[in-house]
Amino acid sequence: MGDTYRVAKVTFGTQAPTASELLHLIQQRWEDLHWVAAQDVILPKLQMTISPKRRSRQARKEVRNAKRTQATTFLKLAHKRNLQVKKQRRKQLKDQHACEVRLKKQAKRLEKHQGH
Repeated sequence: MGDTYRVAKVTFGTQAPTASELLHLIQQRWEDLHWVAAQDVILPKLQMTISPKRRSRQARKEVRNAKRTQATTFLKLAHKRNLQVKKQRRKQLKDQHACEVRLKKQAKRLEKHQGH
C-alpha cells in the first residue's frame, strides 16, 4: 500500500459496532471493501503564521460547524464522481433506445410503402 491514503465506507447499522463485528470485518471482509484513493483531491493547509487567538477562534468555529473529516471528504467526492458516471451511462442508454425506436419506426414506415 505504501504511503497512499485510501478510504472505505462501512455501515454497521444504527448502533456502534462491537469488537467481534470489527474483527469479522478485518479478518473476512477487508479485501471485499470498495477503497477510494485520495490522490486527485488537495485539502487546504492551515497557515502557521496566524495568531494564537485567531487559531483558537477558528478551531471553535470548526468544531461548532462540524467540519468534515478527510475521509468523509474523499467519500463524498467519490460519490459525486459515481453519480456523474451513472448520469452519463443513463444518457447513453436513453439515446441508444431512442435511436432503436426511430430505426424501428422507419423500417415499419418503409414496409407499409412496399406495395402489394
